[in-house]
Amino acid sequence: MSIKKGDRGPLVKSLQKFLINAGFLPEGEDDGIAGRKTDVAIRAYQASRSLVADGIFGPASEAAAKEDGWEAPDLDGPTEAQLDAANELEIPVAVIQTIQAVESNGRPDSLRFEPHVFIRKRPDLKEQVPFTRGPRGYSVTRAETNKAAFEYAFNLDPKSATESTSFGLYQVLGGHLIRIYGSAAGGVDSFYADATSASYKLLISWFKDSPRALKAARELDWDRLARHYNGPGQVEHYGAALRREYAKVVA
Repeated sequence: MSIKKGDRGPLVKSLQKFLINAGFLPEGEDDGIAGRKTDVAIRAYQASRSLVADGIFGPASEAAAKEDGWEAPDLDGPTEAQLDAANELEIPVAVIQTIQAVESNGRPDSLRFEPHVFIRKRPDLKEQVPFTRGPRGYSVTRAETNKAAFEYAFNLDPKSATESTSFGLYQVLGGHLIRIYGSAAGGVDSFYADATSASYKLLISWFKDSPRALKAARELDWDRLARHYNGPGQVEHYGAALRREYAKVVA
């Protein structure tokens, strides 16, 4: 194990909670992103245990933290939420773990705004929403697809912006967010408040709305699942990614 500045994910979040409880990190800093404050906290903890205070939380720091009560999460096994979703959808939990690894690598707060989709919905706002067409027809410019870009478009048209954005661990389009929570504003507020819970509601909603994809998931038909999940133009690339990650999960 090694955690350092710039890392992110559930392991970082768990360590942050430990550092908060131990008094080395301020309350509310458990965002799963190892930024400056987390780096300072790691160094302070290392110094308190007479370890090399280099900000790299390696095996020696891990051992000390476990002695002090830290219970590192089991990142290889399925989470309770994954098991619940798998039971509700009646698909192997390894499929859910596989999709998560491909789509967000465990970042529940992940979102991607698609300006080309928004402009298709609101061509009258074309001049107000930056869009640089990439080689496959969508933007690969981060400043055009990140959270700030989404919130800018949301101020122009909440419903169209939400429907043009993929949310959460499984990167499900926001039309499902609106359906689940009743409105664009309610859905986005709920996602911001608890992205993990919203992520699983989105995944379940998407699969229940796509019986063919659900059948493909149950049969481990990765190419067919890729076609439904990411579109016919992504079958080869996305299907291969699913197969690769599934092999890691079941290993």
